[in-house]
Amino acid sequence: MSSLNREAVFLILQFLDEEIFKDTVHKSQVGERVGVLLQYEIFFEIRKQKYLEALDRHDRAKAVEILVKDLKEFSKFNEGIFKEMTLLLNLGNFREKEQLSKYGDTKSARAIVLAVLKKLIEANPLFRDKLQFPTLKNLRLRTLINQSLNWQHHLCKRPRLNPDIRTLFADHTCLESPCAYLPVAILADSIPKNGDSRSLPDAKLKYYDEEISKAWKLTELNKPSQLRSLRLPDCHLPVRIIGLTYTHMGGAILALAFNAVHKLWKWQTSDGKATSSVPPQLWQPPNGILMTNDISDTRLERAVPCFALSKNDSYLLSTSGGKFSLFNITTFKTMTTFMSPPPAATSVAFHPNDNNIVAIGFDDYSIHIYNIRIDEVKSELKGHQNRVTGLTFSNVLNVLVSSGADVQLCVWSMDGWEMHTRKFLYIPHGRESSSPLAPTGVQFHQDQIHVLAVHETQIAIYEAPRLDCLMQWFPPESSGTVTDATYSCDGQLIYASIKDGSVCVLTATTLQLRSRITPAAYIPLNPRVYPVVIAAHPSEPNQFAIGLTDGGVHVIEPPESGGSWCVAPPLESGVGPSVNSAAGSG
Repeated sequence: MSSLNREAVFLILQFLDEEIFKDTVHKSQVGERVGVLLQYEIFFEIRKQKYLEALDRHDRAKAVEILVKDLKEFSKFNEGIFKEMTLLLNLGNFREKEQLSKYGDTKSARAIVLAVLKKLIEANPLFRDKLQFPTLKNLRLRTLINQSLNWQHHLCKRPRLNPDIRTLFADHTCLESPCAYLPVAILADSIPKNGDSRSLPDAKLKYYDEEISKAWKLTELNKPSQLRSLRLPDCHLPVRIIGLTYTHMGGAILALAFNAVHKLWKWQTSDGKATSSVPPQLWQPPNGILMTNDISDTRLERAVPCFALSKNDSYLLSTSGGKFSLFNITTFKTMTTFMSPPPAATSVAFHPNDNNIVAIGFDDYSIHIYNIRIDEVKSELKGHQNRVTGLTFSNVLNVLVSSGADVQLCVWSMDGWEMHTRKFLYIPHGRESSSPLAPTGVQFHQDQIHVLAVHETQIAIYEAPRLDCLMQWFPPESSGTVTDATYSCDGQLIYASIKDGSVCVLTATTLQLRSRITPAAYIPLNPRVYPVVIAAHPSEPNQFAIGLTDGGVHVIEPPESGGSWCVAPPLESGVGPSVNSAAGSG
């Protein structure tokens, strides 16, 4: 069996095992049958389509060649359909629909793949009458479909397909919303002459936009009684919040304001965790000092502030366009300052294995791997075409992923700091950014393989290290741009803040919009205020915090303790979440 077949078999079995019949699926009994069906069914359907297309073109010689060399092999499994297809050679007007309908759609690869997947699952007696054909909401099955389509491209060499990307699967009732998987061959006719890859989606790309909520029961939260929201107490000036994070232990929230001042809130709860039920204390040491970045030679309106918290929650590394400051979180004292601009730092991330090592992105498009303890730049990475605005590490893959205002993602090996992959975000026509310097942020999923990319036009999921784009989500154009987004701590949800003041809750595996929190639910008296940054609690999957344009910080949770943001669709709709994607509570 080929490596593609083995991978496809594994994906199907994993789906069945994890999502449907944990107690009934036995891989040793099912695997070979699934593999055989995959190999024969897809190949038969592909060659049958080419046979019908040859007849459609009146190319009898080609049709006979396919019939004798390829389709005859399948006569042993279904002699009747082989004889019927042979008779088609003698039909005069092959274009009549009644003559074609029983043999399938000759213009669409989706019919092939969906039919084959259905047969693969229904073929085993264990599953017969126990399930409906999956709605392809599961990411692994989507990946399988994409692999199958790419396999078709490999076998057929020149597929006659060029569908509109928003309607590739639109007419299939088992799919609940517009989406697309795009084999490279489908894009052959639309590659720009200038070769700019930014205008091309990846082969695995799938879209979700504002229409997605039509099939699922979207939960609209527009009243304060529908959630638990706490505005954190604050005696400082009401200055726009531009940086926000929970401490790694989850008992405090740290914010950075536009005026370069940091604010720290600590909870004195029994479990030591942040909550919307109990107000925290705005922490300040007895000496009364504030953690304030050096902005003596900085024009704040041009600065790109950034900060990072050490893994032990003891030290804060921060800049607001000037020097970096290293603060002691307990005493608020400045331990040291370093790296005076130019260039100015625009992003920072601690190395996952060493608090003395940090990655720093700059507005001169470079990245420095810097050792704080010995004040030394270990490596300088170059590859971006605009300032670097996002950095995230993966211990699993041993890579650093960077993002920039050039809407580009880059993967760097942590061994020699060489570039592994680079990829531009795909921004469809009509969704262009309002600013050439709009930042792109990145965050690894807890599996440290999937990467969340955040841009004002979208949020997208990539698979590292190759940076295959798996899916994108675009907010409704009437809502404005995405201001920030983050994974929930368990990786099941994505919280996205929007410029119209709303917060969208999406399923991470599908980018399915599940809940929308309108500003009326948490800031009913000030409709012009909106969230700039968003942060997820490190151990409570349904809790997040937002930093607002008016300087406020809110902690937001579902209306009941332990509740979930997600509401499943009606069972009779024929669509539903997978076991994993439905989970919302901890």
